Amino acid sequence: MSELAMEYWVAQDPKQVSLAIEDPFQMRRWYGAPPGGARLGEEGGDEVGEPFRVNLLDAKGTPFAQLGRLLAVSPGEGFTLELAWEGGNLGRETTRVSFMLRPAEGGTRIELRQGPFSSQESLEAHRAYWEANLGRLARVVSGEAVPCFEEFWEESSGFVEPLGMAAYAVLAGLREAGAAPETLAQLEETLYAHLARLPEETAKVLGEVLRARLNGAIPSAEGRQEDGGARTAR
Repeated sequence: MSELAMEYWVAQDPKQVSLAIEDPFQMRRWYGAPPGGARLGEEGGDEVGEPFRVNLLDAKGTPFAQLGRLLAVSPGEGFTLELAWEGGNLGRETTRVSFMLRPAEGGTRIELRQGPFSSQESLEAHRAYWEANLGRLARVVSGEAVPCFEEFWEESSGFVEPLGMAAYAVLAGLREAGAAPETLAQLEETLYAHLARLPEETAKVLGEVLRARLNGAIPSAEGRQEDGGARTAR
């Protein structure tokens, strides 16, 4: 049996780091997703002792979940919780996590302990998991706009057709790049006003083209001539 012990330093003070833990809109930007994977959302866990479930996708897009229970919270200082997994490659055993914040060198030292683990393989898988999470936490507390899969997932839930998803992707991308709100509003109005006017047959064909391009099914047309060389496809 072994225990994971990690320390991670960030330049911000414990109060700022604690805010990124307590604020659910900040927390979902850094906590939960495994390396290369994504967080889809959390259920339960509103009170200490109440079970929670974090729905996830692994790096291959396969669903799995983190199951846990918050055991104790020390405002501004950290928390302890109980963790287990449903699916995924992080093992099936239940472990206990201590996540504490200590003032250090003008910033915050995060002291993380987790265990016990029955194998070194499971311990190392959790080390990689926490390194990914703590790396995102450092970016969030520094003020960086870390892309949030869960947020995009929620916002785009009504865009189920390929053209709708494409329009949403354009808008979300512009927003994340810092486009002015008035620009986004104008573009949104233009996109949805005109997309709504497309005949159903045309929208379906355009949607299939988009889906095929996203899946890499259409080879590059660069330099290919059509109509007996009369014109070049672009």
